[in-house]
Amino acid sequence: MGIPFVLGKVWTTDSMIRETAGLVAKRKAEGCIAVEMEVVGVQSVCDFYNLELYDFLESGDVLVSSGYEVEGFHGANHNLGKLYIALEIALQV
Repeated sequence: MGIPFVLGKVWTTDSMIRETAGLVAKRKAEGCIAVEMEVVGVQSVCDFYNLELYDFLESGDVLVSSGYEVEGFHGANHNLGKLYIALEIALQV
């Protein structure tokens, strides 16, 4: 589709505050590029019903060591164009 993307490992957590500097460093060393908090619940349901999950993640906000970055936050979320991209990819899978 000619759309820029990043492919990489993502880890999941149930709370941002559980992510210590040591755990973040460990996950980065394992090759992880992001952390998310939603997929694990959906994956659990899929595991229970023996379904395959194809998740589509988009960045919404960026946490960096110097603080919480909010620049571009509104543009990163609530974009129907990204939904249409996800649906097109789902059709191709």
